[in-house]
Amino acid sequence: MDLYHTPAGALDKLVAHSLHPSREFTTAVRGALGLLDTALRERGALGSQKPSVIRIVKGGAYARGTALRGGCDAELVIFLSCFRSYGDQNTGRTETLGAIRVLLESWGRHPGPGLTFQLSEPKAPGVLQFRLMSADQENWMDVSLVPAFDVLGQPHSGVKPKPKPEVYSSLLSSGCRPGEHAVCFTELRKDFVNSRPIKLKNLILLVKHWYSQVQTQETMRTTGVPRATLPPSYALELLTIFAWEQGCREDKFRLAQGLRTVLALIQQNKDLCIFWTENYGFGDPVVGEFLRRQLERPRPVILDPADPTWDLGNGTTWRWDVLAKEAESCFNQRCFLQTSGVPEQPWEGPVSERTPGTLGLVLMC
Repeated sequence: MDLYHTPAGALDKLVAHSLHPSREFTTAVRGALGLLDTALRERGALGSQKPSVIRIVKGGAYARGTALRGGCDAELVIFLSCFRSYGDQNTGRTETLGAIRVLLESWGRHPGPGLTFQLSEPKAPGVLQFRLMSADQENWMDVSLVPAFDVLGQPHSGVKPKPKPEVYSSLLSSGCRPGEHAVCFTELRKDFVNSRPIKLKNLILLVKHWYSQVQTQETMRTTGVPRATLPPSYALELLTIFAWEQGCREDKFRLAQGLRTVLALIQQNKDLCIFWTENYGFGDPVVGEFLRRQLERPRPVILDPADPTWDLGNGTTWRWDVLAKEAESCFNQRCFLQTSGVPEQPWEGPVSERTPGTLGLVLMC
């Protein structure tokens, strides 16, 4: 259903009936990935080094509860005993992935009832990627298999304390590229999003639905803007969480107002600098100095709450201007008009001047 033709009061129904992945597909995928998880654990000898699988963590939109109907992404991060450092991870992945690929191809012959399997070209080094698709081809999931160094370690008694500062100082001293080791922090990323209320996740789905409509519009095709130059959808997830934290913080709110707020922030993208201190902060001198440099990057800056090297805003790379132009032109659509015909207004907090805080920072010039 087209978002712009949906009345503001019907947005909850739109999310419930059209944006959540189908229950049948979700159940089938859960069973398939469970079998793959078991196969990976049982075949612990994945190469000449014979490493054991410490644990396997699910990530991506699928694990964060922000998967959109039609297509979404997922990660299976395989923490291996043979990786004792980021260096081990970099040098040992090729051999390990070769052994995993053999297992994956065998499993992929019969992934589960109602699913088809297809290996994909990896979008990044050190990753195996495949697609699971429903029999009717209306739903699909791109899954990344990633062997990784278990830098966080397994939590004791289910308790997940804040990472020690040396976790991040060692990351910074590894000489990594921005976000290169983001998968090592998948659990923190997943916990950060999953701790939010269901209504906020529904707003995230609505924002991603708007984003998917922008990606498919004729204006993008006629202007020649490649989809690959748009910001990653995870950046919009974080922006939505920030908007809710600064402007609402309630379990019940109007989706139209929440969406209006996020799009207003997208319009102001050149003024945005957002980060969270939930997992890292300025207490450690090395990490603190790095953060200060990160916050001086070209706007927008949106730092991943799990990995401070990963700037999802990346103002020098992504075409936020394309999203901002669409946001500016859509506020007279039905989805932003209340029953009385009055235009929906954004939450006050996120679109006014802010000062540094523990949840995040937004600078307005």
